[in-house]
Amino acid sequence: MATDPVRWTFDPRESWLARLVTYAPYGLLGGVALLALIGGVALIAFGAVDASVLAVLVVLALIGGPMSLLYLWLLVNYGSNGSKWLGQHTGAQITNRGVVLSAVVGGLLIVAAITAAAELLAVFVAAVLIAVVVSSSFTTPVELEPRERRLTLGDDEGFGSPTVVGLENVTGVWRVPLGPLSRWRFVVLRRVRGSPVVVPVPDRHVETVERTLEAGLAATPTAEPKTTGTTRPMRIVLAAIGVGFLATAIGFVALAKQAETAASRRAFVAVGYLVLFAAIALGYAGYESWLARRATPSSDE
Repeated sequence: MATDPVRWTFDPRESWLARLVTYAPYGLLGGVALLALIGGVALIAFGAVDASVLAVLVVLALIGGPMSLLYLWLLVNYGSNGSKWLGQHTGAQITNRGVVLSAVVGGLLIVAAITAAAELLAVFVAAVLIAVVVSSSFTTPVELEPRERRLTLGDDEGFGSPTVVGLENVTGVWRVPLGPLSRWRFVVLRRVRGSPVVVPVPDRHVETVERTLEAGLAATPTAEPKTTGTTRPMRIVLAAIGVGFLATAIGFVALAKQAETAASRRAFVAVGYLVLFAAIALGYAGYESWLARRATPSSDE
């Protein structure tokens, strides 16, 4: 088995799946900007909006409000030119052609969603937000050190600090092969202490990764088991909040069924979010309760 450190990145240039999750945010934001630009030009062409009024609105949008806060946050964290993250990310992974193409496709999908059903737009936005989260975790650099049985996700150039996983503290492995879809696979590592991590692994490094994982699983864990961060009353309150969200969602469904109007069908978008919040609250309460029972199985906590 190779003992030298091995490095790789789930790069958009190597996988269509990485390209999809990387360009999805550009498709949403670029599509909205493109539609706004086309709409503004159309209004000016038909004389509905004076060009000077539109220019003032654009200047106000760029100078004040959320844009100023966003710019200030970027300036504080990444310097005046954003070279710590933005320049390297766009230079290495994003192309101008890809951004333009994703913006056009995003604009077409937004128009199609609005034309077909307003609910589809919410689904599209949710899918893009999920892609943002997925891309941030999947497209980080990975370094495997077989001799030390250590896996490092990310580096100092990205958001946050690198995540270092001692493979002797891995309690389980879940493999997700993509088959003919891609030459990559995902490996989910469950740890003694800490949340699971997802590692994209190219086929060329599968054997090295598997052998190192086997050595880590056979070793004695060095970390203490994770303990609960909540008390029993806190978990009861959290579960009650989740049940409240779920009951509200059921109430919305009952009212929408009675109304049977086009407007009532839009209420199902709110129902989806309520069910999501309920699942998060109940899931976290259940997870914390499981940790508490595992730590003190005979306690009456």
